[in-house]
Amino acid sequence: MTADRDAARDGAQPAIDPDFAPEVVADLYRFRPRRLLPTAALALPLGIVGAHRFYLGRFWSGLFMLLTAGGGLLWWLWDLSRLRRLIDASNTEGREREAEGLPPWGMGFLPPQQELCLDAPPAWAAARSGRQRVFYSALLLFAIGLVLGGLCRSTQSYEPAFVLTLFIVVSLIASRVKGVAKIPVLNALVRWVHRLRLFYHSVDPGSIRALITRPIFGIFFAIWRPKIRAEVRLHLQMGGLVVLVLTALDALQLATSEGFWSGVGLLAAEFAQTLLCTYVFVAPASALLTSQLLLARRDHVVWALSAITLFALYLGLFA
Repeated sequence: MTADRDAARDGAQPAIDPDFAPEVVADLYRFRPRRLLPTAALALPLGIVGAHRFYLGRFWSGLFMLLTAGGGLLWWLWDLSRLRRLIDASNTEGREREAEGLPPWGMGFLPPQQELCLDAPPAWAAARSGRQRVFYSALLLFAIGLVLGGLCRSTQSYEPAFVLTLFIVVSLIASRVKGVAKIPVLNALVRWVHRLRLFYHSVDPGSIRALITRPIFGIFFAIWRPKIRAEVRLHLQMGGLVVLVLTALDALQLATSEGFWSGVGLLAAEFAQTLLCTYVFVAPASALLTSQLLLARRDHVVWALSAITLFALYLGLFA
């Protein structure tokens, strides 16, 4: 913001925020057709947790599939027999939304692209600015890192800590490096970071107190409140993408071991537990860091808050 004010005083045009550059926004609104190979690669090992349905934009049916372990495997087998039909339906709906200027499913909280206005600061900026907000953000981020690290150490499940670290790295570094957008998996994470910033530019992240409780209560209110539903979906997408990759590695090991079917339910339960833990801790941390970036536009503030979070995470894991 300081650079923008200086540029305006000198008569120059303000620098374009790299997160809201026209080519970035156009890329986020572009529909990407779903293909058979990646859909099958998700459906075969992870269909019981609804991975292919999440990929096809069927969030709620994917979530129900996750909670029922693929409908007792019957729903999973039924989907495998009609993957092509599911893909065609998803692509048809996606092309219709793109033709109307509507955002993809994961960005349903945004207006049509022609109505999007990102030149002004967020409408909530005045209410959420100030040094007090930064101070309390630092305290909450330290608590999140410390508690998450201790929980990962006690359960010997380090995926949530990995997701939090990955978010910080992608948010501060990878999303500003053009070449990263060409790397598989990382390009999906970069697009997710841009979607999250667009979301919090449009939606008030709330007070510190609200950020503490919303990851827990937000899931229960998501059915009735579209913006909370979009926020829950965004954060579950981030955790789900990483946890799916890690779970796929476990599934490959399970496929080569004895007692495959007895381990399927355990794998699904472990996936759900890890995803929930990731959501509860990473969601408020990413909301705090993203909102501070939108408020200050000063990287050193977010870098300092990120360092506090990682230091606390290290203490929880190894101290």
